Amino acid sequence: SIYTDVDKLMKVGKAVRDKIMDTPFQKEFETELEAQWRRVSGGSDTFTFAVRSSATAEDLPDASFAGQQETYLNVMGYED
Repeated sequence: SIYTDVDKLMKVGKAVRDKIMDTPFQKEFETELEAQWRRVSGGSDTFTFAVRSSATAEDLPDASFAGQQETYLNVMGYED
């Protein structure tokens, strides 16, 4: 069981992450994402921003946990 076998859990977790990373965005989403990037950055390749994890349960009325799982700082350029 992956709940008691840490090695198996790591292998399953890697397989899931690999599947996610190897799956391209839908074309419509990619087009809109790039359009919004250009709008916010003004098209500058030196504009930097932060990328944080987010989930519906991360923000509560009196607390926020956004970015608790993953945070990337100083992401520069659309391809990053």
